[in-house]
Amino acid sequence: MRAAIDIGSNSVRLALPDGTVTSQITQLAFGIQDSGVLSPVGVTATIEALKQFKATCDAQGVSDIYVFATEAVRRAKDGDEFCDKVKQATGLTVNVLSGIQEAELALRGVTKPDGPVTVCDLGGGSLEIICSRDGKNPDYINSLPLGVVVLKNMFNGDFRQAIDEMPKMLTECSSVPRNNTVVLCGGSACNIAAAMLNLKVYDKNAVSTKFTARQLDDIMPILLSKRLSVLRPICTKRADTLPYGAILFQTLLNYLGAVEFYVSDASNLEAVLNNSEFGIKN
Repeated sequence: MRAAIDIGSNSVRLALPDGTVTSQITQLAFGIQDSGVLSPVGVTATIEALKQFKATCDAQGVSDIYVFATEAVRRAKDGDEFCDKVKQATGLTVNVLSGIQEAELALRGVTKPDGPVTVCDLGGGSLEIICSRDGKNPDYINSLPLGVVVLKNMFNGDFRQAIDEMPKMLTECSSVPRNNTVVLCGGSACNIAAAMLNLKVYDKNAVSTKFTARQLDDIMPILLSKRLSVLRPICTKRADTLPYGAILFQTLLNYLGAVEFYVSDASNLEAVLNNSEFGIKN
């Protein structure tokens, strides 16, 4: 049996062999835009989360645990030091993925319709864009440092500035095909989907469906409201970063001319969990 742990810029997630996913917000990348290093508070919170996840795996007899980290650890000056701390505190080895590896895993893991797709995987530290004509093999991959934690640090609550500047920040997407089906994944995408559905309790099956760009446009005033947590309590844990994800997605959909899109709760975590090539690493 295999378990997978994703150490992201904003959260840490555990997927167990039965497909159960547990997530904790740790904000590992908070402040990295200015400091170049991981948040000390985020490091402590992440290691505590990993200890809990390791205990859960031990209790269930799961010894094959593949732990991977993405943009925050990849770019931090103290990324190697963080991996050493994790090893000392938990016995877990952290495998730091490249942006390309992260993007390829997202394509493998998402739930998507048949045919050409553009997968947009938004995390705390980066945005991975992957295009595929057959839905299996990537034809275009780009990893941009536009995660929601990075954007929060950059704009510091000025949503108007974020809206005005986002189109310029996505100019690298000029090579992205305009006719592919768009699939959004990552914590921000799923929580925005939950907000659009007005869910009271998160349901991964409910959010993994098709939406229209108009639905996102209609809920933007709520997503950008200071009362987001009151208006959509399901977004409470991500209320400080979710507005930036909404702005990025709205801009990207407009840029691609997409009138509809899919959301997938499954992503790179499920790809690791279900691929035998990721063997015992600890």
